[in-house]
Amino acid sequence: MALLNLEDFEYHLPLVCDLDGTLIKSNSLAENFLKALFQSPQHVLRIIPSWLKGRAALKETLANVRSIDPQVLPYREEMLELIRGAKASGRETYLVTAADQSIADNITCYIGDFDGAKGSDGSLNLKGRQKLRWLQGRFPEGFIYAGDSAADLPIWEAASGAVLVGNGVKFERQLREIGVEVRRVSCEKNNPVKDWLSELRLHQWSKNVLIFMPLFFVHMQDNFCAVLKTVVAFLDFGLIASATYIINDLADLEADRAHATKRFRAIAAGRISIISSFLASMSMLAIGAGVALFLHPRFAMAVAVYLALTLAYSIRLKRYALVDVTVIGALFTMRIVMGEALNDLAFSPWLLSFSAAFFFSLSLAKRHVEVMRACSKGRSAIKGRGYSSDDWPLTLGFGLASGSASIVIMLLFITFDAPVLQTGQNPGWFYVAPAGVFIWLQRIWLLSHRMKLHDDPIVFALTDKSSLLIVAIIALAFALSL
Repeated sequence: MALLNLEDFEYHLPLVCDLDGTLIKSNSLAENFLKALFQSPQHVLRIIPSWLKGRAALKETLANVRSIDPQVLPYREEMLELIRGAKASGRETYLVTAADQSIADNITCYIGDFDGAKGSDGSLNLKGRQKLRWLQGRFPEGFIYAGDSAADLPIWEAASGAVLVGNGVKFERQLREIGVEVRRVSCEKNNPVKDWLSELRLHQWSKNVLIFMPLFFVHMQDNFCAVLKTVVAFLDFGLIASATYIINDLADLEADRAHATKRFRAIAAGRISIISSFLASMSMLAIGAGVALFLHPRFAMAVAVYLALTLAYSIRLKRYALVDVTVIGALFTMRIVMGEALNDLAFSPWLLSFSAAFFFSLSLAKRHVEVMRACSKGRSAIKGRGYSSDDWPLTLGFGLASGSASIVIMLLFITFDAPVLQTGQNPGWFYVAPAGVFIWLQRIWLLSHRMKLHDDPIVFALTDKSSLLIVAIIALAFALSL
């Protein structure tokens, strides 16, 4: 990483750094609002009166409701190096931001390389020309200013030197034309398309294939209208599911940033802004809900229940041990319910009970890995979850028991509801299915207990050769039964 050299600027002039978009890749107000919304929703109404008093009052109220943890913010490493280098060379450094004063103080204390900090105080929103007036009063001999947005233009124009960060580089020519000495901070290059596709979790749409299961269960796979309607529902629900993944990432920002791999996700890392992701998720939900209502009212109702359950999970339920995986198992089962509701099919107790037990087991397998890793690294708990490192016997026991229960349910269905399945000449081949699923569950739990299961079990199965082989054998058995 090439470091910016400030030696060409006047030595005695202080370096003043902005916060949002400059020192951090994110927006502190959006971070603060999300934290209050997801962690203290009962107090969010308190911000409405302050909102009417102005932006500075809003920031102060939000900071009082829920303060941002400075340790988990997505800092720009380039700016941190610049500040450390300026400090080491004897130059004074200051954080001057439109964020609330308490946030500025906490960040200054955490980083430790600033000589002082100034933020909004509840009545004064320190942004644009108001920030410029404060800077001119505080540094009458001049200053070097590092910023990133159009709101910083009047400050750059009055500064003795301009450091352009992020989106601020597009103002370089404009500032040079009026004689401002400019330096650019070279930030990491992002691929927005790749980041958005990653956030949409298109690979997770494979889980939505469960919507088709009721059609095969009652032998309607040859009904063109039913299949076409289910395909549209599959795509529509994929859009809705992607929106919920984004919402879950927004709700889980701090935990993701503390996670070994999730901290590289686009929203957690600050490559996609909180505001953009929130607006995108709301738009996708609106479109998805409209299409769902058009397809079938009962399908729309099932989607509404799914949304209510997944939002409750994102906001609160994921913090409670075992409740979280129970909800995840229910969310998988809701996909089957959607397929039944969409085509006016009777709800199958066999199918729904198998799904609930099976996906509860898979959800626990993923959580078991996290608990085992926490135990191996000597951590007492998993951040953002309700599990401690000593819970691994519990997750192991419940997971294996529920997985075995799902196999028993499948065997009982084949045995006692054989007339439903005996549409071919060799129904005995159906017993290959529970055997194959049992072997696959054994593999999943073995890898989970050995901490080698790095992905969601369903996503893992899509790329695991052994899993694909088991699926192929089960498919062949079904073909032979017909």
